[in-house]
Amino acid sequence: MRVTQAPVGRPAVAGRADEGRWAYRSDIDGLRAVAILLVVTYHVWIGRVSGGVDVFLMLSAFFLTRGFLRRMDGPSPVRPVLHLIGIFRRLLPAAAVTLVGVLALAWTFFPPSTWRATWEQTWASLLYVQNWVLAADSVNYYARVETPSPLQHFWSMSVQGQAFVLWVVLLAICQAVVRRFRLSPDRVAGVVFGAVFVLSLWYSIVRTDAAQQSAYFDTGARLWEFAAGSLLVIALPHLRLRPRLRALLGWAGLGGLLILGLVLDVQGGFPGYLALWPVLCAAAVVVSGSGAEVRGPARFLASRPLQLLGRDAYALYLVHWPLLITFLVVTGSDGAGFVGGTLIIVLSLALARALTAVVDTPVRAWRKSDPSRLVPVAVLVAATAVVVLPLSAWQVSNEVQARSIAARAAVTNPGAAVLRDPTLPEPPADAALLPLPTALEEEWMQLDRPCSGDRVPENGILNVSCWETPHTARATRTVVVVGDSHSQQMTAALLPVAEENGWGLVMLAKGGCSMGLDEPGMDDQCDQWREAAIEHVERIRPDAVLTVVTRSDWGELDEAIRPGIDRFLDRMGDAGIEVIGVRDNPRFPFDMYSCVADSSDPVDCAVPRAGSLADDNPAAVLDRAGVQLVDLTPWICPDDVCVGVVGNVALYRDDNHLSRTYARTLAPSLVEQLPPSLG
Repeated sequence: MRVTQAPVGRPAVAGRADEGRWAYRSDIDGLRAVAILLVVTYHVWIGRVSGGVDVFLMLSAFFLTRGFLRRMDGPSPVRPVLHLIGIFRRLLPAAAVTLVGVLALAWTFFPPSTWRATWEQTWASLLYVQNWVLAADSVNYYARVETPSPLQHFWSMSVQGQAFVLWVVLLAICQAVVRRFRLSPDRVAGVVFGAVFVLSLWYSIVRTDAAQQSAYFDTGARLWEFAAGSLLVIALPHLRLRPRLRALLGWAGLGGLLILGLVLDVQGGFPGYLALWPVLCAAAVVVSGSGAEVRGPARFLASRPLQLLGRDAYALYLVHWPLLITFLVVTGSDGAGFVGGTLIIVLSLALARALTAVVDTPVRAWRKSDPSRLVPVAVLVAATAVVVLPLSAWQVSNEVQARSIAARAAVTNPGAAVLRDPTLPEPPADAALLPLPTALEEEWMQLDRPCSGDRVPENGILNVSCWETPHTARATRTVVVVGDSHSQQMTAALLPVAEENGWGLVMLAKGGCSMGLDEPGMDDQCDQWREAAIEHVERIRPDAVLTVVTRSDWGELDEAIRPGIDRFLDRMGDAGIEVIGVRDNPRFPFDMYSCVADSSDPVDCAVPRAGSLADDNPAAVLDRAGVQLVDLTPWICPDDVCVGVVGNVALYRDDNHLSRTYARTLAPSLVEQLPPSLG
């Protein structure tokens, strides 16, 4: 990635101890080239993370801190706000062009089901918060997607942008202290960034151990890598090593970088203490080239091929990942292979050269030819507009189309109603399939408001999973839906019944945590969540509780009652609460929605019911007083065939969850099987 570096003095690989840290370092440009080569080749051919991004993060802070320190106690101190604007003036234009290019690729080659995520991540990347979106998605059960994001690599630039803001603030404070109290810039900055290094590294180790997937994108867990770059600037004048030792140190550092991704699972164990490896290796290379005598890898890194590649490193980082993901989407393959990978890399190098020449270089030249303070602001406004205008237009046009389709849905998309009334007319041939691909995220069933009044959970673990319909407090009858995401989706079938009869409806749902009390959960909090949910139901004493009592599986495993569901039924029976036990819906080895959306004939996606469901409902053994069994299989797998579309409505939103739109059309079939006690 591009780091802010202004050439100072004559280009040289080395200089005297203190002067060397201010001089232009062509070997560091070469190190950036090696880092981007590692990133690209590991992404394209090895399918792993190389650690090259960690080198970029450290070097970006190295250059930023160096620029501040050199002027901190001089006659022309750095102006923090202008300096920060200047940084983003360098970074944003090329990033904006890349974002527009990704939008064009998504519109042309990507399935419409990925568009909404692409829109959201484009906004996040433009605003430098993409890492937080990915961190949230990494631990979000409902954010599972099959197609990789073409903007995932923007996470590191978001971390970098956030760190730049923090660093300029910290360096501005250091500058004020230095000038006010006449202290040494190195000492003041050393104390500040030494503290940041220790605190952030400690947080990174703890956070990575507790939740590695989200820690990988966590800015706080990465700040110590920036601090290492700042501390390296401060330490350079004091590291006077013999030439042979410097050479050995440099080659060891370069070799360590080259083998890192093969030895360690970077994505599975980073950042934490393992990220010290690439950071220390990069620091060793920088130290190796800082002496008066050129030894070690400095001459190799200063070679012309690496200098040319280093010039385009930022642009190459921007373009290679979208090209790789587009290739995988178009070909439907899991990897690029040698030929495909070579094509991707060659095309990435060409586009990177063009992006640097057409966007980056002219922007920098404009700033030099016109020193006005308005130039950086104008660049930022123009770059932002380049992304915002087409992105907003695309989203608005899609919303207008969605509203037009929704207005005709009762006639064109009857769903399960066609199975109950065969006399209904066929939907028009040009009617759009619902749900729309861009609305799939809205197909997760959610009630209107968090639980309130007496239904507010006493146990905090339920705070984000307890929801209710309006007027539940005044309802004469209340039904609670409790369990995993399959029970959650069944709420959509119960909601029209509750609205028609004036019932209150409460939903307690956590993805991957069914009420089979002996069934393994998706995470280690499932057991605690289940017990808290049961206690909450026992406390509010609804008229009935609905949950899915069987589990279907595709392949060798047979559909069976959920392990431990009998103990849940016992708890409800002891509390005098009637249970509505719903049979699970089928699951598939492929994304059913994608199949029907991409197929010219949805019948091609249909599979025999026996592939996922038992011949007879396994829940029959649970038939007892206080338990009402519900089986909606005839309206999900009519004629013993599990189809993907009924009444121009897609039954599934993925490979195993009913769509909210279709589940709602199951309401008439559900109400016929509800217990008489509900009236």
